[in-house]
Amino acid sequence: MVDLWSGTYVRPAVWEETAAALVRMSGIEPGMRILDVGSAGGGTLFPALERIGETGSIVGIEVEEDWVEWLCNEIAERGVPNAENLLMNGQSMSFPNSSFDAIIMGMVGLDEDYDFETGRIINGAPLMRDVFRVLKPGCFLYNSNWLRQDDNEWMGELVRRYIPGCTKRGYFPGTKGGYLELLRTVGFERVQTTSFEGNYTFAEPAEWVACLRHIWKEELEQIRALPEVSQAFEHDALDVLSDHVDDEGNLAYRRTAILLSAKKPE
Repeated sequence: MVDLWSGTYVRPAVWEETAAALVRMSGIEPGMRILDVGSAGGGTLFPALERIGETGSIVGIEVEEDWVEWLCNEIAERGVPNAENLLMNGQSMSFPNSSFDAIIMGMVGLDEDYDFETGRIINGAPLMRDVFRVLKPGCFLYNSNWLRQDDNEWMGELVRRYIPGCTKRGYFPGTKGGYLELLRTVGFERVQTTSFEGNYTFAEPAEWVACLRHIWKEELEQIRALPEVSQAFEHDALDVLSDHVDDEGNLAYRRTAILLSAKKPE
């Protein structure tokens, strides 16, 4: 039987491609001061840096300490003088009002701002309201988020066979209508959307598991703790994945994102 657990994590191309697409559709120009909310590994920060040139500047903020350290080191290694990365929660930023000429948010979960299943604002949408606060009047927010991730849907199907009460999706699927309502509720106008769909492949099942292992860590550890259950899981996983093999023998999957721009009124 194929060993599902031997793969090593490789960041999927979908992250880089959607980040680049978001920056391409933006109106970021040379000389701007940019805020990157949820900077993570710099997927949007570095493409935006190319757009602002030497006369602009960019500040990334992130809540995960490991990512903050990694990106700070990467910025230093590249010798970039006009970029910095801070450990900060986007719900309560320390920046003054109207600090930035544009804000980018690449794949930042909005589950604490909006319930896409029931269609309601949560607690006044603290993240998006603070984003609105620190953006200059007349300037734009550029945001991307997921609509669907096939690979996480497959994993969810498998996990629920062994943990029936699990309701986890592995990502926060949104809706176009929900994003429009959220942005307009906090005060944005001229909201425009476009979809971005990417088709990707994993070379082997172990690569797929490695990619999603950090998201499904608790569930997979629970399954692997029992050898007989783990063996049954592996069998079922190979069975599920066999339905998604392309002509080259790779596991083919799709992720669909939504790209949005919204203006803060003058």
